[in-house]
Amino acid sequence: MKQSYLLLGPFKLYFYGFSIFLAVALSYWWTRKRAAQYDLYSQVVEEIFLSLIPVSIIGARLYHVLSWFSYYRMFPLEIFFLWQGGLGIYGAIILGVSFVYLFCKIKKTNFFKLLDLMSPSALICQSIGRLGNYFNQEVFGPPTSLPWRIFIPPDKRPVQYLNKSFFHPTFLYESILLFSAFLIINWIEKNKKIKNGQIFSLYLIFYGTIRFSTEFLRFDTWQVQGIKVAQIMSLFFIFMGMGIYLWFRGIRSKKLVK
Repeated sequence: MKQSYLLLGPFKLYFYGFSIFLAVALSYWWTRKRAAQYDLYSQVVEEIFLSLIPVSIIGARLYHVLSWFSYYRMFPLEIFFLWQGGLGIYGAIILGVSFVYLFCKIKKTNFFKLLDLMSPSALICQSIGRLGNYFNQEVFGPPTSLPWRIFIPPDKRPVQYLNKSFFHPTFLYESILLFSAFLIINWIEKNKKIKNGQIFSLYLIFYGTIRFSTEFLRFDTWQVQGIKVAQIMSLFFIFMGMGIYLWFRGIRSKKLVK
């Protein structure tokens, strides 16, 4: 798995790695900026964020390794070659949310309040991170002649499309949709003033829907018996998000009646 990079003297700046760094940095900035709205101290935000970075990377890498297990079984040392790319966002979300739960138990912090705070930031991170796929020439769709098509070199093309040169930039579609979801959720948060788990639930619904849809334009994702694992995970996220949203809405309605 070759990566694009820029030589800076004796150092190599990997474009994919830089996009991930930029995504995390902006996500952190947005989280700190909004912390006061949730009555959370900057110290708590810093602590959870700095701890969450390695945890999320481990989760994302584990998901990727499982999805390409036949390859990594032959080249086990490459599991640790993070600079070559290969991160599965669902692994990052699952392990990340689990870690946040444990953190909140230990620190006696409201679990859903912290998730509400971090969910819009996660969309920023995912949107920018997706653009990094361009430099690895991955997460593209089937051949197309549309004006915004992208060229994919022969060594990156699927076998069935070796005679094709231009493909759908699926990573770009997902990036735009994720950023749109970020704008919508922030508008809802500002104008509807909903919290208490509902922002997190909207994140699950939006991301699940976006990922389920873009999976139709991908042929490089994990499949079991011809079924795309990411689409099953997406449906799980959507239904979980709906359940959480309705649950908290019901609790809020009862309070208003009282």
